[in-house]
Amino acid sequence: MTRIMVIETEARARQALKSILEGAGYEVVVATDSGDAISRHSVNPADLIIADGVDEPPPGARILAVPGGTDQRRAMLSERLRLSGAKNFLPKPFRRDDLLDAVLASLA
Repeated sequence: MTRIMVIETEARARQALKSILEGAGYEVVVATDSGDAISRHSVNPADLIIADGVDEPPPGARILAVPGGTDQRRAMLSERLRLSGAKNFLPKPFRRDDLLDAVLASLA
């Protein structure tokens, strides 16, 4: 089963992402920040990390960036995540189907 880690600072968004991904058949682990994510990833690596704008995603991981906020904040977070290795981006807000399409593209 494909394992996805969601790194999301907002509890409601974290739960929504978890629910959507589990409903699509993925194993989901959640983390609230970079430190938590790195600890969890080192024990049981994820196939994909979905991150909203953390400082340092776990090294070597596939990353789908889902930045939110104002255009300026999204641009700043996208750049930070791009420098951390993110190749796929899905700015918030997004629809369920867009998220699942982006996950498939990120895993390919």
